[in-house]
Amino acid sequence: MRRIMHRLFMAWQYEKEEDWLNEMAANGWNLVDTSLFRYTFEEGTPGEYQYRLELLEHGAKSPESIAYIRFMEETGAEHIATWFNGWTYFRKKVSDGPFAIFSDIDSKIKHLKRIERILLLALACELCAGGAQGVQYADTGGAWSLGVFIFAMVLAVIILLGLVRIRKQIKHWKEERDIRE
Repeated sequence: MRRIMHRLFMAWQYEKEEDWLNEMAANGWNLVDTSLFRYTFEEGTPGEYQYRLELLEHGAKSPESIAYIRFMEETGAEHIATWFNGWTYFRKKVSDGPFAIFSDIDSKIKHLKRIERILLLALACELCAGGAQGVQYADTGGAWSLGVFIFAMVLAVIILLGLVRIRKQIKHWKEERDIRE
């Protein structure tokens, strides 16, 4: 039996998304495909799989990413899906032992910095789009321009809040690394 669910997770909520996928797996719903906001599950054995997400360092079709995904598969992980040129979903059988993608603090920090770069790019795009619409509104007074301007600025604020969260996490992990050294 298949089940399709729609959920919205922001880039900075990837751990929350992992938790939700692992909760679904604990209830016998195994992720078999995903795309933007859409998750496809198949009914299976409860608690059989554990899921992990990662934003790849290189584009999804790059030789480095293809080699990395192959490496992960050689360790027993199964590649479920990759979308948005890098968000990658893996699963591994719980019976094979713990499943961690980030083996040390530095790899965790590098992952968070990749997310930070994506958020900075998205923020710049929203500010440019909003700014252009703000100028358009100032020139013409059109309601459509005002609406798009407001929408872009709201998205920019949401992205900025996510960026602050990611930067706090990076700071936390750097402090943790310093304590351990």
